[in-house]
Amino acid sequence: YPCFIVTNLYLLFSSSPFWYDYFMQANETYMNFGLIAAVISAIGLLFLVHKWPKGSQYTFSQHAASHKASTIYYSALFAVMLPVLLLFFIQWFIPTFKLPVLFTIFIVLSAVAQFTCTLVPESGGLKSKYHRFLAACSAVLLLPAMLILAFSSNITSAMMVLTITMLCIMVGIIVFLAIVKGTHKYLLLLQAGYFTCFFVAILGITYI
Repeated sequence: YPCFIVTNLYLLFSSSPFWYDYFMQANETYMNFGLIAAVISAIGLLFLVHKWPKGSQYTFSQHAASHKASTIYYSALFAVMLPVLLLFFIQWFIPTFKLPVLFTIFIVLSAVAQFTCTLVPESGGLKSKYHRFLAACSAVLLLPAMLILAFSSNITSAMMVLTITMLCIMVGIIVFLAIVKGTHKYLLLLQAGYFTCFFVAILGITYI
């Protein structure tokens, strides 16, 4: 019975409807869009914390919520970066490595949650609660996507090890933040580290 459950879970995570493979065709034009999205994100967020500094104990969104201009900038940054990243995934990464439809769903939902939370600044009250919920959804949705990727038969053994390592670090960060209830003097670095792990795995698989 346990084997039956494991087998069915594997089939659920690895299979896709017939139309999915038909539409998901790799386009080499978009291969470098993942790197471009990572660079946009890194430079954009570094500018945010330099232009509107608050300290390493605050998240990027808390930096952004401190001023009207920074809130607009934060939304604009992700309005530019996320479409580039999604084009990379849908037009090249997913069809190249023949990843199942569930991977696509997790990635798209994570991106939607991430952009939506930038429209609800963490400025206190209900807005902060909604923002944190959406931000948490965006972050957590990357975990099953990484799990699917780690056990894909279309990546090398070395990249499987890299992906599992990055996934373990991401889970560790999530667990640690849950223990400390989302407050820490290096919260910003932990947040940056979480998403850096995701990009390291994705770009490692792309270029190595």
